[in-house]
Order: sequence, then structure tokens, then C-alpha cells
Amino acid sequence: MEILHIEARKKFGKINWKALDELNLEQVSLAASIQYLDLLDEVKNYLEGKGVNVIIKKGAFHDGQVLGCNANAFDSDAKSLLLLCDGKFHATNNAIRLNREILIFNGEEVTKFDEKEMEKIKSKIKGKQMKFLSSKTIGLLVSTKIGQESKAYLKIAEKIEKINKNVYIFLTDNIDVREFDNFNYIDFWVNTACFGLGLDSLGVINLQDILEFI
Repeated sequence: MEILHIEARKKFGKINWKALDELNLEQVSLAASIQYLDLLDEVKNYLEGKGVNVIIKKGAFHDGQVLGCNANAFDSDAKSLLLLCDGKFHATNNAIRLNREILIFNGEEVTKFDEKEMEKIKSKIKGKQMKFLSSKTIGLLVSTKIGQESKAYLKIAEKIEKINKNVYIFLTDNIDVREFDNFNYIDFWVNTACFGLGLDSLGVINLQDILEFI
């Protein structure tokens, strides 16, 4: 079966530039989710017109493009990080990976994912790490979706087994946490797909958060 991926771009009306003016930016690394890429150059030109040094790096595919699991578009050394997107999904995952506060602009208002929110997430991750270490039987979640698949899952399973754990590999196109109860022999789950799954579920930890142990 052939799969066609079509990028969806948001259409913008009037932009609230005043919200950006209030940030008093000097230097900013600017990035966007795929839906907001058409706003990237417009924001860049506006900020540069105000004397702001704007950095746009090569992203996941397009210049400036972030994914929940790919923060390459950000320059972590910049004074400020500004993400064009809706909600906090992309900002949360990128902030945790970069250990930096991220400003979020949706064309209307500016919000942020700050250190206080970051510490809450890190505290949950530490609790999950302890649960992983104390668990005997691990379910390794592997997505078959393009862009989310982990080609090294067999090596990952071997590494986990070397710290005296049993590993069962679950390959699927759609990971549904509601189905986990059907596998009650699994003590804890390790996710190799979208980071959001590990952040949203108490019974799942992302692979990146256990690498120090394997």
C-alpha cells in the first residue's frame, strides 16, 4: 500500500505583532511546527526590522522545522528560543531535550514553557526511571509509521536484556495505551516512537530517558 503524506499549512489573518514587541528580544533562534512554516519568514522579517538578530537553522526537513522528537532547528546557544505553533506539545518536548525555556507564538499571543514546568516534567521522569530499573519485564514499543520507526530496536532490546530484564517487542502502526491492560505480564513500557507518548502516560518512559542505564 502506498502512503501519501501531504503537509498541512495554517492560513493566517491579522498578526498581533504587539505581542512580539513586548518580548524585547535581542537575539532569537526561530523555529516552527509544520503548520506554521508559512509564518516563519514573516516573523523573521518583522523581528529583523526591529533590530533583532534572528537565527533560523536547518530543521527536521525544512529550514526552521521542529518535530516533537527533533529540536535541530533551534540554536541552543541563542539568547531566546521562539517557536511558532499551537499549544505546548512541540514546545514541551523540545524544551526538555534542550533544557531551555521556549517562547511560543501562535500569531495572536505569546505563552511559554518555562523552568517551573520543566522541573515538573523532570520530576515525573525520575520517578519513571526508578520504575524502569525495578521492573523485570519490559515492553518495547516500536512504531511502524514513517518518521517514527526505530531501526535499531533489536539492539535496544539486547541492551535492556543485558541489565537482567526480559524484553518483549511490540511493533505496531498505532500505539494505543488502552490496549496495555491486555498484556498484564509487562511491568513497564519503553517507548521508541513519538516522545509525546512517554510524557502523557505514567506507565511509559521514552527511550531517551533510560539511555544512561543501558
